[in-house]
Amino acid sequence: MSYHPRIECEEVASFQTTRSRNSELWFVNCPDLERAVLGYAARYSKRYEVKLYALAIEGNHIQHVAHFPKANRAQFMRDFNSSVARAIPRHQPRYAGGRFWARRYSAEYLPGDADIENWFFYTVLQPVNDGLVDDIRNYPGYNCFEDAIGGVARKFKVINWKAYNDAKRWSASVSLEDFTEIYELRYTRLPGYENLSQAEYAVLMRKKLKERTAEVLRRRSVKSFVGAKALSSVRPGSSPQRTKRSARYDHRPRILSTCGIRKSSAEAWYFSIYFDYRKCSKQYRLGDLTVSFPRGTYKPPVFTIAYTGAIA
Repeated sequence: MSYHPRIECEEVASFQTTRSRNSELWFVNCPDLERAVLGYAARYSKRYEVKLYALAIEGNHIQHVAHFPKANRAQFMRDFNSSVARAIPRHQPRYAGGRFWARRYSAEYLPGDADIENWFFYTVLQPVNDGLVDDIRNYPGYNCFEDAIGGVARKFKVINWKAYNDAKRWSASVSLEDFTEIYELRYTRLPGYENLSQAEYAVLMRKKLKERTAEVLRRRSVKSFVGAKALSSVRPGSSPQRTKRSARYDHRPRILSTCGIRKSSAEAWYFSIYFDYRKCSKQYRLGDLTVSFPRGTYKPPVFTIAYTGAIA
């Protein structure tokens, strides 16, 4: 179990990242897999009533900025990540099998509107931050920016594989079309801009994107970029030349904020729940199954052992 529990919070947005095993590049140059991932994002965003602000499908990881008003981030991430993992062998014949994700997803809270906006732009500018292209318009993969600022609702076909496989057990004539569902992927507008028209919002966001792109380019020590042509020749499943790596218990921030005061306040909230959770967890594991856990946390698993000895 991680030392830091993932606390569900209906009031605060968060930033999630999940990386493939060994950081292998399975999400490159495969439009069908890309559509499948976006379809699952649409399906589970609707099922769990998620406010999705941004989504990036990079070569070896998926990350997104989202708000979970129903305090169900764990359920969303469980279903989304497991569906993506099952889609890999369907769309990538070279995949050898086994566990797909390197570990559980990481999640950091975004306590203010400015923080949501900052990590929205961090997400859409991933190809530039990572030195792939100098302009997101040149990135050959999917980028959510225009969909997000334009209020675009993209429709995706998602196969209900469980229902299909259950039906196929009793009839060989079943068709995938009979178990194909249509979902719309729609992004939520960044908070604080509700008074703008769609056109005004798009113009302002493009202006901000131009400014932030220029800032990223200015701060980069290496001025060269991989480029769209080289990216289009990357073989799925290959290993990147450079990638971020971390162990399960490496330090990770719990709060991401552009404001020190806001970050300190959010950390105080988080660790007050965390220490209360530790105390309750200890009592629970010692046998007190009636202990009341703090709101937004999950009880640790209870292990049972079969008794095989003789009964007196």
